[in-house]
Amino acid sequence: MNLEFGETRLEDRAAGKMTRLILFSSAVISTVLGILYFLGLMGKLFVNGSIHAASSPSITIVFAAFGLFWDITLVVLFLALRRQITGSRTIFAELGLMFMVLMAAISSVNWYVQLTLVPKIAQSGDLTALALLDIHNTASVMYAMEHLAWGLFYGLGLIFMALAIAGGRIEIWIRWLLIVGGVMSILYLPGILIANQVLTDLGYYAAGIFLPATTILLAVRFRKNEDPRTN
Repeated sequence: MNLEFGETRLEDRAAGKMTRLILFSSAVISTVLGILYFLGLMGKLFVNGSIHAASSPSITIVFAAFGLFWDITLVVLFLALRRQITGSRTIFAELGLMFMVLMAAISSVNWYVQLTLVPKIAQSGDLTALALLDIHNTASVMYAMEHLAWGLFYGLGLIFMALAIAGGRIEIWIRWLLIVGGVMSILYLPGILIANQVLTDLGYYAAGIFLPATTILLAVRFRKNEDPRTN
């Protein structure tokens, strides 16, 4: 296959093999997390009539730990992807990784705050601090930060990584899934700003449908732990 994915020198085969194993593993983990996220959205929709319904405090804590782990997994995945890109497209892969790191850094801070500080503040009865930090409050700082992370930075990360990928049929599918997911995520931001529910929902479905579809294909693409140049 004619790939710009995974070109490694002979002396780097051992490192390349480990990178592909990490890529495959993180793609599988991200797929599972993405499916669970989608099921969570559907559960809210069926039980509460809206994917935006607030969860109970105990479920929020579980979701915060889930979100923190997903952020870390995506950074690992994008770093491993970056290691598979060579040639003129390397700059796009580096930009994709950079924006994914920005996304994960902001989102991880948010979920850590939800996991550790928000329950304590809720117990103390400090409504002012809770209003600023509770992600369920659409006027909170953390709500705005999370939407910046998963809207703008996540979307740009997907689009730039898509521009780095070239190759055969499965790579084309991966590339276009990344682009569509990235555009949907970026449209999520103006949806928040103009209070357009249709645009806002695009971001949730980008993460809940298009991301798992992409990571499934990445797992399939790298399921064999071998140098792509030998395929």
